[in-house]
Amino acid sequence: DSSIFVRCGFSSCPRLSLLAGAMGADGKIDLKALTFGVGLLGVITLLKFLKSKGQINPGIQKDCDKCVTMLAIPDLEELKKPDGKLVLCRCWRSSKYPYCDGAHAKHNAATGDNVGPLIIKASK
Repeated sequence: DSSIFVRCGFSSCPRLSLLAGAMGADGKIDLKALTFGVGLLGVITLLKFLKSKGQINPGIQKDCDKCVTMLAIPDLEELKKPDGKLVLCRCWRSSKYPYCDGAHAKHNAATGDNVGPLIIKASK
């Protein structure tokens, strides 16, 4: 038998009142129902911890409805330099946004993500 008999009523055993959902009409605890319930609570708790917070951008241009970055022609002058590249942030954590400052490395280490910058190179 997979049930345990409870010898006291709920009023005299307040801790057992939590088991009310697993109690049958005969006063026995249904271990299968209790195990299923505890397992379900564990899964729900785990999913709440793993659930995405829903926002990618933690704090850049939060005063506007839609964050749009436009680059002017002088910004593209970087492409004329000897190394000829423009490095732009894609992780939303750069203190130099829209330019990359390497903040994605800390973000990736903390979250297991693999985001990196957008690099535009000059054609040779």
